[in-house]
This record gives sequence, structure tokens and C-alpha cells, in this order.
Amino acid sequence: MCGTHASAQALSPAKISLRALFLGAAVSFVLAAPAAASTECVLGSKAAPAELISACSAIIDQTANSAVERSAALVVRAEANAQTLGGQSQALRDLDRAIALDGKNAKAWRVRGDLLREAGGDLNRAAADLTKAIELDPQDAEAYELRGVVYTNQRRLDRALADYDQAIKLKPDDAQAWSDRGVAYYLGGDNEKAIRNFDEALRLDPNRARTYTNRGAAYKKLGHLDKAVADDGEAIRLDPKVPEYYDNRGLTYAAMGEYDKAIADYDQAIRREQRANFLTNRGDSYQFKGELGAALSDYEAALKLDPNFAKTYNNRAVLYKKMGERKKALADYETALKLDPGNENAANGRRSMIAEIARFGAASPGPMHARSADDSGPSFKCATAKREVEKVICADPQLGVLDRQIAETYERVLRASKGRSASDLRKTQREFLTTRNASFRRPGYDLKKIMQDRLQRLNAMES
Repeated sequence: MCGTHASAQALSPAKISLRALFLGAAVSFVLAAPAAASTECVLGSKAAPAELISACSAIIDQTANSAVERSAALVVRAEANAQTLGGQSQALRDLDRAIALDGKNAKAWRVRGDLLREAGGDLNRAAADLTKAIELDPQDAEAYELRGVVYTNQRRLDRALADYDQAIKLKPDDAQAWSDRGVAYYLGGDNEKAIRNFDEALRLDPNRARTYTNRGAAYKKLGHLDKAVADDGEAIRLDPKVPEYYDNRGLTYAAMGEYDKAIADYDQAIRREQRANFLTNRGDSYQFKGELGAALSDYEAALKLDPNFAKTYNNRAVLYKKMGERKKALADYETALKLDPGNENAANGRRSMIAEIARFGAASPGPMHARSADDSGPSFKCATAKREVEKVICADPQLGVLDRQIAETYERVLRASKGRSASDLRKTQREFLTTRNASFRRPGYDLKKIMQDRLQRLNAMES
């Protein structure tokens, strides 16, 4: 990207829902509910959450039931509560009660640890709960796998890999463990091992969309861009609603220089969800294409969504430099560094911009200076340009040539026109300029193409 990628590919251990956790449990059990109940309080039940909550509550509220039975029912009810809107807090309260009633309930410790992770809570506490679950049941492969996910999120990759190894040893057909171990290898920089783990995960379960996109990220790191595009395409086919998959493929297309394809994928990602990194990535591709107005529009939209997204400031600074806006470029580099002090691209850009301003002043050399009589810049003086679209044209030699050609061709056609045809020509030229000035910053507006189309129409009139 411009100075740096606006976002890394969305590669993270796939979250495991509480329902999936129960369905994958090595041991399931049924707790007897009152005879009148039609739903049993059972792990992995297909019943609606409300029905499970009612069935389990009947067991929990019966103080005559043993502490072990009530604790087990609380775990099942926690799963049901976690599936309801705003039910995570109640689920955690149920798990706290389950552990208070039966401190040896390994499933309660495991489920609480995973719920803490999913809720974005204290990862150290989540790891402690999962460690307790493993102490109580050392044969529970899911507990190792889930603790590996917590360690991966903490970037404690050696510990994560050890847990994934143990999970796979206990349960060799666990596609999730293979996939998450691949993520840990990827984050550790061993992309070949990552790919081998993703391969095995997909052999065990070929319908894992996220594993495809994660393998695509590893292929991209190794320079196998065609394979990366193919994997992201398969992820999109399997789950077309996930915006990250389009964004990931867009990043790969951009790395290949296929900016139109990249923009089309970013469009799909943004259509599904407005995110600062998606807009920044699309802005980068517009910038590489030379469509500076569209790039600026995307960067500004990204910053409206997330005013603290450092990479957008860095990449917009690169754009401002192209546009001759040195002061704005310097300000953006400084903001990027304030938000991300370790950003080397922003630090280098800031040093470069300070040196340029000291040497040349705030005005840019080249196309941003007043046009000389014999150069091929735009038809207007760049030194006094005020509109953003004019500054974009001044910053791009190709657009500058197009602007001059349009102006000169228009003047020739106008001189050859009389009466109403001259009046109509003036009107169409005014409309062209008005539309250009108002629309050039809109996403998808291709300034270069619009100018080429206008020149082609004027050439046709002249001929």
C-alpha cells in the first residue's frame, strides 16, 4: 500500500461458539427434568434457548437435587443464555454458580474460560479457567484447544503451539485445532508450516471458509499470489456474507497490480460493512491508479469512521505529497506518529517532508508552480489553484495534459461555431466543469475517464 498496508489480512483464530463447544464435547449427559417438561436439559440440545432455560431452571430450582446435578444444569443453561440477546452476563452468573456448587465441574471451568475470551474480557482469567479445566480433566482436547486460542490472542505463541499439539494428540481429527495451529505458525512467521496445518484442517473439513482465507494469507506471504486469490475466492463462495474475505482478496489483487479488481472487492466489503480499513485499502488502490480525488474521498470517509486509524493518516500524507500539499502531508505524518509512535513509514515520511519544506517551502515544485508558456501542464495556473480537483489535476501530469487538450480543443471548436451551436457548446462545457468540480471526490468517480470522454466528444465535434 501507500507507505504501508492499511490493514493486515484478517487472520485470527476462529472463535468457537458455546454451542459448537458443547456439540464437540467428548462426553454428553442428560439431566432428568420434571416429567411434564417436553425439553430435556442436555448439552448440545437443539431446543430453543427459551425452552432450555425453562427446563434447566426446573432442575436448578429444586434444592432436593444434588449440587452436582444443579451445577451441570447451570452449565447447560449458561449455554442457552449465551445465545440470547444480552445474555452473556447471565451466562457468566450461571457459570459462577455452577463452580460454586461443584468446584470439580471441569466443563463449567472450560465454558466460563471460553465465554470470557469471546466477551473480550480478561484473557489472563480466561487462561486460568481453562488451566483449571485441564487440571480436572487432562483428556479434554477442547480445553487445550481453547487455551491455545487465548495464548494466540496474547501472542504467547510457544505456549499456544504446545496446547494445539496436545489437543491434536488427544483428538487428531479436530479440524479447528489444526486450523488454529496454522494461525499460530503464521503469526510466528513460519508460513510453510502454517499452510501444512491449513491443508490438514481442510482435508478434515473442506467447508471451512475462514481456513481458506487464512491459508490465502500465508500463500501471499510466500509470494504465491494466484493461490492466495483462489483461496479467498473459495472462502467467498462458501460464505459470501463475510466482508473480510473480499477485503483480503482485494489486498492480494492490489499486490498484483490489479487495482480495478481490488477496488471491486473493496466495494463488496464496504457494501456489507463500513470499516475504516476497507475504505483506506480502496483509497490506496485509487491512489495507485492515479485517481487522487477518489482516494482522498475514501481516506476522509475512513477517518470519519475511525479518527484514530493511524495508517489512514500515513497514506493520506502520501497522497497530499503528490498533490503538492506539503503542510497537510506533514500534519498527517505527525498525526500518524502520535497515534502509532513505532510507524517507521510515517517517521521517514515526516523527515522527508520537513526537508522538502525547508528546501522548497510550502508550495510544491513542478506541476504545482505556475505553468510556463512552453510546458504541457494544465490550462490554468497551478500556483493559484484553489479547488481540490484542480490541485489533483496539477499533481498528475497525465491529468494536466488532458486538461490542456480539453481547453485547447474546446477553444478551436468554439471559434468554428456560430449562433446556437456556440451557445450549446458553452453550456455543455460549463456543465462538464460544474459536474467535474462537484463529483470528483465521490467514491467510484473516475476523473481521468471523464476527462478522456470529454476530449473524445470535442474531437468528434472538431472533425
